[in-house]
Amino acid sequence: MTETPERKHEADEGLTELNPVAIRTLAEVHDTFLQFLRRNLRNDSDAEDVMGEFYLRVLTHAAQLRKDESAQAWLRRLLRSALSDWRRRAAARSRAEANFARKEAVAPPPIDDLDRAVCLCLYKILPVLKPDYAEVLRRADLENETREALAAALGSTTGNITVRLHRARQALRRALQLSCETCPIHGYLDCGCEYAKRLRARHPRIGRRSGSLGV
Repeated sequence: MTETPERKHEADEGLTELNPVAIRTLAEVHDTFLQFLRRNLRNDSDAEDVMGEFYLRVLTHAAQLRKDESAQAWLRRLLRSALSDWRRRAAARSRAEANFARKEAVAPPPIDDLDRAVCLCLYKILPVLKPDYAEVLRRADLENETREALAAALGSTTGNITVRLHRARQALRRALQLSCETCPIHGYLDCGCEYAKRLRARHPRIGRRSGSLGV
């Protein structure tokens, strides 16, 4: 899916200034997802491969974030599917251990582990969003507060809360894209280190930004 300039501009408006603190936060989010995958796969190369696939799905499956699905559930689904698909491909390549690998391929990672990783990353990334977007995303998608309750608490209407939540999720998608482009090792956007090069080489559709910002 190609992101139009209008959509990109709208999403960027929902973010705070990309100062060193914000960039450090994006790097921490990237690292949190990567460490989760390393713990589950016990292989750095495999973890990096799944990491790239997960971020690619974040960028290309934004339309699947349905109105009745929280950002937490959406991210958990994408992370789980990226892991499961990798395991299936690994099973197909492992002829000597086909039966064992096939069982491993259909065994999803524990939901509790996925939820912890996703929740941690979402809470970490909230400060990168503008405060009003961060608040509605936190209360609706992480704390499961109804839109009616949010509207009453914020002195707004359900319709306005729905629009604000939609825009908050668009901003979240943009923040996740930026975290993908932020090196978890050195804290740079568009880093030139070997890890960043490997990620881009595995998944060329993960674009590069012009210029680099460090922390």
